[in-house]
Amino acid sequence: MEDNPKSIQEKHTQNISLEKSVLTETKEQDIARIQNILYNIFDVKEGIEPLDSDSENFQEKSCVDIHLEDFEDGKFAKSLKYLKFFDICRFYSKNIDSKNRYFGDFLESSFPNKINSLMFVSSTKMVLNRSNYLNPLINLSYQVNSDVIFYRFSIGFPQLKRLVAAYKHVSRLEFKYCKLSIPSVPNFSNALTNCQIQELSFEGSGTTGLSDWAKDFDQFENLIQGLASSSDLRLSLEKMVIYNCGVNPKESEQVFGKNQLDNVRIITYY
Repeated sequence: MEDNPKSIQEKHTQNISLEKSVLTETKEQDIARIQNILYNIFDVKEGIEPLDSDSENFQEKSCVDIHLEDFEDGKFAKSLKYLKFFDICRFYSKNIDSKNRYFGDFLESSFPNKINSLMFVSSTKMVLNRSNYLNPLINLSYQVNSDVIFYRFSIGFPQLKRLVAAYKHVSRLEFKYCKLSIPSVPNFSNALTNCQIQELSFEGSGTTGLSDWAKDFDQFENLIQGLASSSDLRLSLEKMVIYNCGVNPKESEQVFGKNQLDNVRIITYY
């Protein structure tokens, strides 16, 4: 005897409810397992709370800071294995080196589906490329909602283009004290379609010993001209920080004006 349409619909509704129940239970189990790992390794009794997506306020209890040179923090990344971390407000990973495979596994398999703020700090001006963490960082880019900071990395020309394009949806993107290679003008005209970036920071990246823009001003001009090739970025960008970059304020204003970025607020000092 065949089921009537009403019976089929009821069974379908029951199946959906069951699936939601199983997913909710699985998510709660994963949260409990992560809290248990935090307790066992760090003796964290209160735990870390999942991100409250309905709240627009900064959530201190929903932040994770990992110092990868610290044994316990490295043990934490290893313990997660393929367990998916729940959504959090902020994730800061510090002292990253190129040989931490557990951290690579974390980025590929355990990184939260949703996060507001992300910061990566290299230990020794590590070259960021496909052999270490570049591809995972590109792949997880749309899981980050608000702001991204890359600190103390060495980033080549193609890698910089990929990172800016991947994180074009965030409101603030920072490359702080990074060694950047920009030998020619990057073309962002298509890569930054629907760009939402309001603030770009290259604080310290132009200083002597890194990109040295005082000596190699052409690279700074290449960067600005390339960014301005995107009409969408010209519309979204409100502020650029080039503090401690060895760039003369008047010369930087001329470069911005020449590239239709007159309305961008330039921060050359604090």
